[in-house]
Amino acid sequence: MKRPTPDLAAALQAASTVLRALDWRALGEVYFHWGGEEFWAEKRPDVLRLGEALARALAGRLRRGGRSLWVGAGVAELPVLLVESLALGREVIASNLRAAEVDALNAGLAAAAPDVALRYVAGDARTAGGEGTFDHVGCISVFTDPEMWPTLSGVSYGRLPPVQIDVERFVAEREAARGLAAALFARLARPGLVTTSAEEAAWFLDQAECGGATIDASEEMVETAVVGDAVGFLAVR
Repeated sequence: MKRPTPDLAAALQAASTVLRALDWRALGEVYFHWGGEEFWAEKRPDVLRLGEALARALAGRLRRGGRSLWVGAGVAELPVLLVESLALGREVIASNLRAAEVDALNAGLAAAAPDVALRYVAGDARTAGGEGTFDHVGCISVFTDPEMWPTLSGVSYGRLPPVQIDVERFVAEREAARGLAAALFARLARPGLVTTSAEEAAWFLDQAECGGATIDASEEMVETAVVGDAVGFLAVR
């Protein structure tokens, strides 16, 4: 593994500063109907600690000056995004369909890191960042999001017994998710890297098989701060 750039510590310090500047009440309302601010008060140390662990693992795998597309990026990804942008000098497109979360995150970045180019984008990752490809795609807890894919999420985490599965809804969600995976995979340059959770890796393995690509999965896994999913790395050729 490559040694992280010396600028890594400064980027992580910037992440800590931005996290302190965020409107946690507003973010709590985005994620929860009640108790959101208290939830984030408990999770904030983990966001920085586990975000740093993921950032360090990823920094050794990405080249300087490349392009990253993050799908459904939120609070938990903030330290990683700043390390990519500041320490590695990479262009980072952080897409998120929740406009209120994007506004809160961008307000924190503008207040605490006004000179940093990183900003979140409210919109679909399939079109975010304009034309061209990315040498890295980050996709963590997207295909297991219970709001977007209630049936797929229930199956992935074992919450939905087979006898309770609505087969038609499952098929519809599966095909929609497969379409998203295909669109993301098409935006990935070769060779490229995918950062994703263990539960979501199958969507990219399926695309690799369809497109004749090969994938080497790293044995290194990092826990995420909010959902707790184990995140790893897929090298695509």
